[in-house]
Amino acid sequence: MTTIEKQITETWFINHRTNLMLINSLTEDALNYTTSKRGGGTIGHQLAHIYNVRFWKLEKYDKSLIADLTTITEKDPKTISMLKDCHQVSAELIGKILEDGVKKNGEIKGFKRGVVPLLGYFISHEGHHRGNILLTLKNCGFKIPNELKYGIWEWNKI
Repeated sequence: MTTIEKQITETWFINHRTNLMLINSLTEDALNYTTSKRGGGTIGHQLAHIYNVRFWKLEKYDKSLIADLTTITEKDPKTISMLKDCHQVSAELIGKILEDGVKKNGEIKGFKRGVVPLLGYFISHEGHHRGNILLTLKNCGFKIPNELKYGIWEWNKI
């Protein structure tokens, strides 16, 4: 692979490691924080949603990739360990389809615009939820460590 092709998958994994920085900074109690007056949108729910969106894109690409996986339902208990595992497994699989897309001249089954727009989609979606999670933490009085607050922007170090 060329340097630019490697950068496509590396960008994905930097995004993934940024999510892990966030998850690793949380407590089990923080997974239940929400600013919703209706009780939805907890931090755990948002992290599960990120995984579920990955799952659904993988399902469109190749159902065999997710044969041993399931989505996380609203009723499923969410723990830091479980969320980390789900994010890790799905990140590896997304990395695989991005690499395959690069090898196929940018074509991605199930995403007609191609590999780079798919990467942009994932990063935009996950960044949106990281922002929501950080705002929820702040509004709920959670002390956000400086390593997280500023570290998520240190992409040369992540």
